[in-house]
Amino acid sequence: MKFFPLFLLVFSFSAISAQTTEGIIKYKQTSYFDNENLPADAPKSMEIGMRLTFSKTASIYEKDPDVVVVENPEDNTPRMFRRMRNQGSRTYYKNISEGNVLEQINFFGKDFLVTDTIANIKWKVSAGEQKIIQGYTCMKATYKDSLNNLVAFFTPQIPVSTGPEKYGKLPGLILEIQSAKMHIIATEINKSALESPIAIPSKGDKMSQDAFKKLRDEKMKEQREMWGGQGQGRRMSRQ
Repeated sequence: MKFFPLFLLVFSFSAISAQTTEGIIKYKQTSYFDNENLPADAPKSMEIGMRLTFSKTASIYEKDPDVVVVENPEDNTPRMFRRMRNQGSRTYYKNISEGNVLEQINFFGKDFLVTDTIANIKWKVSAGEQKIIQGYTCMKATYKDSLNNLVAFFTPQIPVSTGPEKYGKLPGLILEIQSAKMHIIATEINKSALESPIAIPSKGDKMSQDAFKKLRDEKMKEQREMWGGQGQGRRMSRQ
């Protein structure tokens, strides 16, 4: 079996589908939780319907408005997780041309606009490993360091360097990405011209990534201490 250089494979795909530079992709996003630091009745995972609207120069990844979550009155999921599920995940606006990301985050009932850059990942592309996702031929890319172990599948048939959340910087759009904490996979692809330009999020207090991380860590510490106290109370009540 003969293997061709990566740039030749990408060029051949891109030459065929060079016109496919706008559209909307729907994803199923699954987040996995570390239950060691959560209440005993906390869920192990949570699924959210997301969508990516993209053009050659920009993209926005946000909760899919077509997915409606119906509340179950017998649902014993803790209130915080029900709120997270209903509100959806963060919104990520990428300026692909400039390599910037603007995250719109609703955190403890308040909106923030957090400035960052597209994840600067040195992907390792395996030209020999491919899979089909929603009819598109995808190539495998991996990245591993002390904190992350990522596996992504991107398609040069949609030659736009973007994908879910902060991820991008591959010669094609990412249709699937997975780590120990999450799994995101495309469930529907609509490649057509957009009716209007992609809007930049504007609601929220602007903040740097470092400042938001500090705020988040403080609030999460407070939540862990509260959960720990509640857990201790439940254990004592059973004795």
